[in-house]
Amino acid sequence: MISIFFSQIVCLFFMIRNYFYPPQARFPLLKLDDVAIREVLNSLDPIDYINFSKASKACRILSTVKTSCKVILIFMDFPVFCIYNSTNSDCFIWTGDKEKDGTRKIGTWENKSREVFYKYSENSLNAMQEFKELYVYVRSLMGVEIDYVVLKMDKLGGRCSEIVAWFRSIRQEVSDLTIYGTNQPQEEMQYLLDNLKFKNSSIICLDTIGDLPLEIPNKIEGVRITYGSWITFDYVMRLEISRMAFNSTYLTNQDINMFYKSWMKMQSHQNLEFFEINLMNPEDFVAVCLRDISYEIIPPIPEPLPNYTPMEGSFEVTRIDGLKAYFGVYDGPDPQGIVACMFTWLDKDVVEITLNLKELN
Repeated sequence: MISIFFSQIVCLFFMIRNYFYPPQARFPLLKLDDVAIREVLNSLDPIDYINFSKASKACRILSTVKTSCKVILIFMDFPVFCIYNSTNSDCFIWTGDKEKDGTRKIGTWENKSREVFYKYSENSLNAMQEFKELYVYVRSLMGVEIDYVVLKMDKLGGRCSEIVAWFRSIRQEVSDLTIYGTNQPQEEMQYLLDNLKFKNSSIICLDTIGDLPLEIPNKIEGVRITYGSWITFDYVMRLEISRMAFNSTYLTNQDINMFYKSWMKMQSHQNLEFFEINLMNPEDFVAVCLRDISYEIIPPIPEPLPNYTPMEGSFEVTRIDGLKAYFGVYDGPDPQGIVACMFTWLDKDVVEITLNLKELN
């Protein structure tokens, strides 16, 4: 009797629920034409799009209509895979915390809102393998461009050769490369620079054991070296890179003055767009760094990079061919400290606004 009575209650419950909340019909996505399907898929964020592609063979085939995305690959013990397009940005983060597996949340990274999806892995070796497999799958799915790669050397456990071998296997060039680490072996750092193909810029935020010079390819567009105690004046003069930033060097104000004069006489770095150098004696910038250089004082040029605060005015100089450059001293974020910045690529609107302010004074 009890079981019959209980069954009747269950039936009554479902009858009432269906009356007030009738079941929703499934959306007939696969019956739409190709144009409509493309619009629906383009509205999905990357995580949902990848999950949709794995639902069935039909979904996998339909997924090929998706436009290309860019990815950011962060190599560390538990890696991070970011994928984004013009409207959405998502990240897959591997974790050793089983309770986080499958959870999603909205986070902020590089001033952008991103949806984060956590994937559990028992250890870093498995996480790295799953990370690589995801990249290969996504690349086969939609065609991706590697925007930039981040290597956190302190958390890689000497896997440089493994990473280089993997990049060779996928045969894809990297746009930008960023390397972090402390007390890293010189040979590992040089091995990465020699064997990873990157075409735009490199940010090297590490110090190396031995403090020896790194051979940086001149074909790249920009380089930033945060711990550059090994950088010499001759080393800087040999580089032919258009955007350069060096911090924690022992270059003197006299060295900086010679660099500026060489550029103004078109003896070196004719294609220079940006040059940043730490100042050991910022109070002597004008007296020493700009010695024997004709300049005009203008209002401070707005911050060239986030978290850079201009100190006093800026200086406009003209190269012998008429190209103008703008010099300024800035208080940068740690570990940059007080730096001198030189620009030749400033936005015209910024320059015009600054010069208009000068005329009002």
